[in-house]
Formats: sequence, C-alpha cells, structure tokens
Amino acid sequence: MDPLPLATRVAAVERRSAGSDAERRAALVLAGALRGVSRRRRRTTALETFWVRPHRGPVHALLAVVAVAGSVVSVDRPVLGLALCGAALLLLTGDLSGRFTPLRRLTFKRATQCVVARDPRQARVRLIVTAAYDAPVTSTLGRGRAARLQARMRRRLRGHLPGPYGVLVVALVALVGCTAARVLDADGLVLGAVQLVPTVLCLLAVGAALDQATTGVPEHGANADAGAAAVAVALVAALDAEPPAELAVDCVLAGAGGAHALGLRRWIAEQRRAGVRPEDVAVLHVAACGDGTPVVYERDGLVLAARAHPRLLALARATGLAGHAGRGSSGARAARAVGWPAVAIGCVDADGVVPRLGDDEDTADRLDPAALEATLAACLALVRALDADLAATPAPARRRHRMQRATATTPARTVPAVAAPAPQAPPPAPASARAARRRAAERAASERETAAPGGD
Repeated sequence: MDPLPLATRVAAVERRSAGSDAERRAALVLAGALRGVSRRRRRTTALETFWVRPHRGPVHALLAVVAVAGSVVSVDRPVLGLALCGAALLLLTGDLSGRFTPLRRLTFKRATQCVVARDPRQARVRLIVTAAYDAPVTSTLGRGRAARLQARMRRRLRGHLPGPYGVLVVALVALVGCTAARVLDADGLVLGAVQLVPTVLCLLAVGAALDQATTGVPEHGANADAGAAAVAVALVAALDAEPPAELAVDCVLAGAGGAHALGLRRWIAEQRRAGVRPEDVAVLHVAACGDGTPVVYERDGLVLAARAHPRLLALARATGLAGHAGRGSSGARAARAVGWPAVAIGCVDADGVVPRLGDDEDTADRLDPAALEATLAACLALVRALDADLAATPAPARRRHRMQRATATTPARTVPAVAAPAPQAPPPAPASARAARRRAAERAASERETAAPGGD
C-alpha cells in the first residue's frame, strides 16, 4: 500500500487541533482506510472516545508567573516565596508527567478519538502500531531557527541539552534552592544575582507558554502527523498480507497526540485497567516521517528523556537505523512511562529537526514519497526482526505453570492421623418454660434423696 494518497486525504482535513471537529473527521477517514485494508484479517475497527484537557499553555504560563511572584516576594517574606516556588515546581512536574494535573480543571474538556483496529488472532505478544493524526501546535521555541539552534547545541553536548520544559524545571529548582537559602537567613548580592537568572528564565517561559496558547493550528499538518498515520496504516496492511508468527498486530491511531500524547495515554490507561501486562505487548510508534531520513528515537521526553526499550532499540539499530534524541512526548514515551516496551521511528533532517513542524507550510505537496516508503520499510524490517527474535527465544514460563509443576514434583508430607472424638448428642430442648421448671425440680429432689443418710 502506498501511504502517500492516504496522507494527502488526511492532510486535506484542515486545522486538526486536539479535540476539534476536524480531528474527528480525520478519524473517520482513517477508520475507513483501516477497514479497507483489514478485510482479509477481519479486524474489528472502532472509534474509542476519550475526554481530555489539551490546553496546556495557559496552565504553564500561570505556574511560571507564580514562580516569578515567589522569587520577588522571597526578598521580604522568604517563607511565602519558598511556598510559591515549591508549589509551582510540584504542579508543573505533575502536569508534565500527566499524573497530577489539578490546574487542568480550569481549562475546557475536549473529546478526542482513538481509531483502534484489533487483530482477532491470539499470539505470544501483541504488537501495537500507533501514530498520532492531529496537527500539533508548537511555540516559537519548538520550530524554525530556534529548534535548529537547540538541535545543534544538543549534538555538541552529546544529547545532554534539556528542552524548553527541562530548562523551566531547572529554573524552578534553582528558585526553590534560593528561596530556601533566604529562609535560612542567607542574603547578599551574590544570592540576589544567582536568583535573578532563574527568575528571568521563568519570565521567558511565560512568554513561550502564552505564545503556544495563542499560536494558530497548522492548516494541513501533512508531515506531522498525517504522514505518520498513513505509514502506520500501510504497515498494518503489509503485515496483514504476510502476518508474523509470534505477533498479533493491533493498530491504534491516537488523537491529541500533539498535546503530549493525551489520547494514547488515556487508551493505555484503559488497557491497564483491563489487565494488560507489559510482558504481553510491544509498542511501535510512527513519528512524523514525511520528509528527511528515518531514525530511531533512542531517548524521548519533555524533562527526563526516557530511553527506548533496550531490546527493541537494539533490533532497530541492527536494521541500519541511526539513533536520535528527542525532546517531545511521543506515543512511545507515554508507553514507556507505564513500563511497556516501546520504540519510535520517524524522520529528521540533517540538523536533527522534524521538517516544518507546526508550520503552515507543512502541506501535502511537500511530502517526500521516498521518506514515507523508507520509514515504512524500516518499520517492517523492525517487526520482522522482532518476530524472528521471539521465535528464537523460548517463551517464559508463567508463574502459575511453575507453581503447578512445583506442586506435582514436591512430595507431600505425611501427617499422623488423630482420632476425632465421638460427637455427643445435645440435650433435648425443653418443650416449654413450665416443663423446664418441673424437670429442674425433679432433678433437685433426686439429688436430695441421694445425699440423705439411709437406714431405718
């Protein structure tokens, strides 16, 4: 299957922001495409709806303002300043992780959809092929010249340069340290100069967050992420034509991918509540791949870059893919956050940047068919390598089976039999209270006659 026509159809649905009507129309297009390629496997394709709060810009701007206020207040009231900076740090890290998001309740809820096509086969491992299909909204720091400058600096620092959110978290940690020092009666020009640097960074973060909140949605989003969704569908079609022996292939095209993969996070949470275990699944996320050279994402994350699953990463490198360190929140990062084996494959340019990410110039006519085909071939090679690796590896014994074998091979201990005492019949219940009193009087009279001395 050629992914380019489907990518063009999805890109024709303009301004697919997270939770919008356009995103839901794109979900219908992808659901129809999946049903068309899955007739041979008789997959069950369905649209699963999840309610999310994708508007993160105002929340992060508010937290940066609180941190700046805490820094200013700490000069006269250090305890209050420490409390404000500590609260901002706690709420920001919780929001970025997706596990503690109380301030998101101040924003509007939106309905997003995941297009899920399940393989009816039962296999040793279920491979979940996933991709986002909405058009991500990025700030100025995440695209264009700013993104290229960050990528060059990251290469010189061997991937250790934090992303914008990482810089903000580091600034908040520094503010907490400075305000804590003021609580301990530390003061002076040196402390003031040191505290000024993270305060300025927080002010810049306020502008970046407001810029992200007010930036318009990309009109087409062909490379990110219409091309990724089309490659995922084409991969499922290729695996249906020649199904792997050890893998049952499911496809999950998740909405709200540009909002830190909220749609896939909700879907994974539902699967975990249903009892899906990490050893039963493997996740292959297809990232933006409409232009550039295919790479495997070695690390990915907004603050702490989580490493891809070692086994999947080694298999991807064995297929000839170069490594890349990302600073986003892809579907693979969402799966790794809960311990699922996951890896992401996408395309970057010579500078290590996703081309035209978040730009209105990301149109369907600028998609590179060679990049789409190369990404499809790389994903297919990884799946074949994983299937061969599973076939060569003996299946791990289940704990229940081990317990059964242990019970069968361990001799039972003999316990000496003890004779049980004979049961005693309970005394008959009296018919009435009067009969009980009569019987008690007769028993007392009998005892008196027995105790009296005999003889005439």
